[in-house]
Amino acid sequence: MSSTCCAPKTRSFSRFVRNYVLLGLVITLVLYTVVVNFYMLYGKWMVASFQLQVIAEQYEDQLAKIPDAPLPNGFNIQTFDRFDELPAQLRALASPDDLEPGELFYVNTDKYAENEDPENPVFLLFPYALKDGREILILQTYHAGDEDNVYFVRLHKLALLSIPFAIAIVAIFAWFLWVIGKRLTKPSEDLQSWANSLTADRLGDPIPDFGFEELNDVAHELHRSVDQIDKFVAREREFLRQASHELRTPVTIVSGNVELLEKSPLNETQSRVMSRIKRANRNMQQLLETLLWLGRENAPLGETEHIHLSSFIEQEISDLSYLTDGKHVSCTFVPDSTETEIATSRAALMIVVSNLIRNAFQHTPKGQVTITLTGTELRVENTISTCNGQCTTPQGEGIGLQLVKRICQRLDWHCTPTHLPNGGMSVSFDPGARTLIKPAPALVKS
Repeated sequence: MSSTCCAPKTRSFSRFVRNYVLLGLVITLVLYTVVVNFYMLYGKWMVASFQLQVIAEQYEDQLAKIPDAPLPNGFNIQTFDRFDELPAQLRALASPDDLEPGELFYVNTDKYAENEDPENPVFLLFPYALKDGREILILQTYHAGDEDNVYFVRLHKLALLSIPFAIAIVAIFAWFLWVIGKRLTKPSEDLQSWANSLTADRLGDPIPDFGFEELNDVAHELHRSVDQIDKFVAREREFLRQASHELRTPVTIVSGNVELLEKSPLNETQSRVMSRIKRANRNMQQLLETLLWLGRENAPLGETEHIHLSSFIEQEISDLSYLTDGKHVSCTFVPDSTETEIATSRAALMIVVSNLIRNAFQHTPKGQVTITLTGTELRVENTISTCNGQCTTPQGEGIGLQLVKRICQRLDWHCTPTHLPNGGMSVSFDPGARTLIKPAPALVKS
C-alpha cells in the first residue's frame, strides 16, 4: 500500500519566510496605527489643555500689571469665576467635585442628547487657580456650525493628509517585504535548483556561493554525499562485473562436465543423481543471473518464456521435496481448475516460487504445507504444531523472502506475507494479469 496519502504535508521555505515576514509587518503596522491614533487623540486634548493653560497664565501676568483686568474672552472662549455662571447644559452634566485645577474637563453633550442637534456643543473646561487664591474657569466651546473656522479647516486638511501617508506606509512595507523575502529566500531557492541538477557528471564543477554560511555548509555536505555515493556505485559496478565472470566460470564447468557424463552409460541411480545435478546447476545458473540482475540498475531481466504455472509449481515441489525427508511434514498442492499460462522470466519466477516453497519446508518441523494456485495467484501456507499441539514461536522471513520481495518490487509483482497464529506463515504471490497470456486448456487425465 502506498504511503503517499499518509505523507506529511510539506511547505516551501520561501513561502514560509514571506508569510511570517508579512505577518510581522502587518502586526507592526496595526500596532503602529493603534499607537498613532491613541497619541493623536491624546495629543488633541494635550494641545487644548496647553492652549487654555497659556490663556490662564497670560491673564495672571496681566493681573500683576492691571489688577482689575477683565477676564479673558474671545472666539469660542469664555472665562468664569464661579461654577454657577457656566452654561446650563454643562452644569447639568458636571459638578464642582468633577473639576480639578490644572486638569482639562471634557464634555460632549451630543452623547447625552436624545436627538442630534447642531446646538449640542462640545465643552472643554480648564479650571485654573490664581496666585491670589481665586479660581477661574476657562471654557472653550465648539458647535457643528463652527466647522468653517480655521481650526477645523486645518484639522480636516490634516485628516485628508493621513490618507496618502497611510498609502505611502503600505507601499514602503510592501517594498520592504519584497526585498526581505527576496533576500532570504533566493539563496535557498538557488540551493534547491543546484541540488536538483547535481549529478555524478557535474561533481567536478565548483560549488556555488549561496550567500549564507549555513547554506554553503549544506551544499558542501550534499556534494560530499553524492560524491561518496557515486564512488560506492562505481565500486559495486566493478565488483559485479568481476563477480559475474568469477561466478559464471564454475557453473559453466559443472554444466560442461554434466554433458560429458550424460554421454557415458549410467545406471538408473546414476541417472537420477545426474538429473538432480543438472537441475541444480541450471537453477544455480538462473539464480546467479537473477542476483546479478538485481545488482544492476535498470538492466533487462533476460529472455521471457511461456510458462504453464501448474506444471512449473509441481516441478519445484518435486525438486525441493528432499527438504521434508525425515520430518513429519505433509505437502498438498491444489492446482487451478484451468491450466494458466503466463509470459515472464523463468529465472525470476523460479527464484520466487522455489524460495516460497523452500521457506515453508525449512520452517515446518512438523505440520502441513498447503500450496494453492488460483488463476495467477499462488498461496503457500504452512501450519506448524509441536508434539502436544501447542503453537511454536513466530516464523521469521529469512533471506529467501527478502530476495523474493526485492524481485517482486523490481518486476512490480505482488507478494504479501502474513504471520499465522500457529507460528506459521501464509504468503500470497501474484505476478499480475499483465503476464497472463490466456488460460490454457485443462489437462485431461486418462
